[in-house]
Amino acid sequence: MEIPHLFVAPSLPSLADALRYRQKIGVDPGAFVFGVFGYLRESKRIATVLEAFASVHAENPRTALVIAGQFVSTDLERSVADAEACAAGTVRLPYLSDPDFWLAAGAVDAVINLRYPAAGESSGIAVRMMGIGKPVLMTAGEECSRFPEDACMRIATGAAERESLRQHMVLLTSISGVASAIGARGAGHIAAHHRVKQAAKRYWDLLCESCT
Repeated sequence: MEIPHLFVAPSLPSLADALRYRQKIGVDPGAFVFGVFGYLRESKRIATVLEAFASVHAENPRTALVIAGQFVSTDLERSVADAEACAAGTVRLPYLSDPDFWLAAGAVDAVINLRYPAAGESSGIAVRMMGIGKPVLMTAGEECSRFPEDACMRIATGAAERESLRQHMVLLTSISGVASAIGARGAGHIAAHHRVKQAAKRYWDLLCESCT
């Protein structure tokens, strides 16, 4: 039995606070902002994200990429340092406290949450971001198979990964309303399946099965 990852709705910043935060980190208030959050491991595919974003930004300068988090490997940090430093439209943020995390989350328009190779566990970042109505671009695989097809954006693995990510990013930035529609469906799914009541019921059912 799978226990759904718990989502507790946070206290989100106001639109005015989110815009002020964008100004603080040097992002155009009218830009479409992608965000990468969490511990930055090899599986987060940061180099691929930077390459795909560079292509998107070259076509549409009113885009930005926020990468927030701590690298867990100095080798990985060094390997992407040059690309990160030269990437126009990219903002690098350190590990964020919980209030700053939600402030940054409120300031982005979509979240990139690639995880390959996957370890089989649910993604807390994906659930939290979907829960607050952000469209999430995630690696296609078993971990996200229970999310409805229209509630997230699945990115191919292997040789097609970079182009798949780029195309989905272009879709979000070029067609008005797509991001908000996917975000709303994602939030609806999380509200229906990842609240305390649903998780508690699964735990109770599991305990009952163990006692029979």
